[in-house]
Amino acid sequence: MYTKTAFAVATLALAITSGCTNDTASVTKNSSVVKTEAVSTASATPVSSESKPIALSKKEDFVSIGTQKSYNLSSFFVGQTVQIAPEYLYEHDIYYTHFLQKNENKVNSTIYRYSPGSNTNEVIETVDQTIGSLTGVSHYLFWVASARAEDGIAWTIHSFNLKNGKQDVLDRGVSRFDASIPMLDASTTRVSWLIHDATAKKTTTLMKSFDVAADTIIVHEQYDLSKGKQDGILPFDFRLGDAGRLIHTSTFKDGTKTSRLASDDGRFQRPIGGLIDFEYGADYVAIAEEGHAAFLPLDLKQSDFTYALSDRHSTVDAFRFLSRDRLIFRENTSQLLYADLTRRTVAPLTGMEDTTSKPIYVNGTIAYSVTDGQDVTFHVIDVTP
Repeated sequence: MYTKTAFAVATLALAITSGCTNDTASVTKNSSVVKTEAVSTASATPVSSESKPIALSKKEDFVSIGTQKSYNLSSFFVGQTVQIAPEYLYEHDIYYTHFLQKNENKVNSTIYRYSPGSNTNEVIETVDQTIGSLTGVSHYLFWVASARAEDGIAWTIHSFNLKNGKQDVLDRGVSRFDASIPMLDASTTRVSWLIHDATAKKTTTLMKSFDVAADTIIVHEQYDLSKGKQDGILPFDFRLGDAGRLIHTSTFKDGTKTSRLASDDGRFQRPIGGLIDFEYGADYVAIAEEGHAAFLPLDLKQSDFTYALSDRHSTVDAFRFLSRDRLIFRENTSQLLYADLTRRTVAPLTGMEDTTSKPIYVNGTIAYSVTDGQDVTFHVIDVTP
C-alpha cells in the first residue's frame, strides 16, 4: 500500500504482545464454506546455494519493457494533499483508495474506479473508517476496513463483486494490545491474511485464505507464542503467490530469537535478519535488506544473485515478478528498476521522481503513480511478453 497516515501506519505495526478477539472464528460471508487445508509435512531443509553468489551488473541506459500510457488525476483532487496509487486493475480500469483525515478523530476513505477511456472517477465505496490492503482477484475487490473501538481497533475484511456490485464481509475482529490488523495479499486465485488472537499468556496466529473459484475460506497454518518467557513462533509477514505461501517468522526458545523465511511446502527455508521486503516467484525468492537486494533460487544448483545499491543505507522494496526470471522493484521511493536474471543485469525503468509508489503487476500490466503531494499521475505499462 502506498497511501496511509500515521494512524493507519500505527495500526499495521505488529508487536510481539499482539492480540485480537476470537470473533474471526465465525465467518460472516453467508455463501462461504470454511475448511482446513492440510499443511505439508515435508522437511524444510535450509536452502543454501552450492555456488558463489553472482553480482548483477547495473546498466545506465533506460530499458523499455512495453507500451506506456500516463493519466493525470490532479483535477479530481484540487486543493488537497494527494497520496494515491493504483492498487488493482480490471478490464482497463484502475482501482485505488483516497484517504482523508477530516479531524483528529475522524477519517474518511473512498475506493475509486478510474476509467482512462472516459477520464472518469467513480466512487465504489466510501466510509468513515480507514481502508487498507486494497487488492483483487479476477472480478473481485478485497480490502480491510478499520476504526478505533473502545477496546482496540475493530476491523472487517470485505469482498466486492465488480460484475454485480455485491459486497460481503469475509472476516471480522478487534485487534487489542497494539496488535496489527490483517493485511491482504493475493495470487491469481486467492486472497490471504493473518489473524492474531491473544490472551494474557499466549498469542495464536492463524493464516486464512479465500478461494474465489471455490467460494471457500481456508484455514492454513496455526502458530502459538507463549508470553512471559516468549516461547514459540510468531509470523510477522507473508507473501502469497501461485507457487504457494512464503512466511517470515521468528522462533523464540530459551530467550533466543531466530528469524527465518520459509515456504509452506518446505521447498525454501533460510535464516534471515534485517528483512525489509520479500517476494515469492516461481523460481526465485527476492529479498531486500539495507543496502542490497538478493535473488535466491529454489534450485540449489543455481547461484544466488545479488544487487548492491550505491548507498549502503538505501533500500529497495516492492518486488514484482513479471516472469520466472524477470522482475521490477523500487529503489527508495524515487525510481523503479528492472532486473533480468538470465542476462544478470539491472537497469532503470523510470527516472528519478519526487515520490514513486509501489508498483502493482496484474495480468501483464504494471501500474504505479508519481506525485509531489499536489500533482499526481498514474502510469500504466502493458508489458511485452
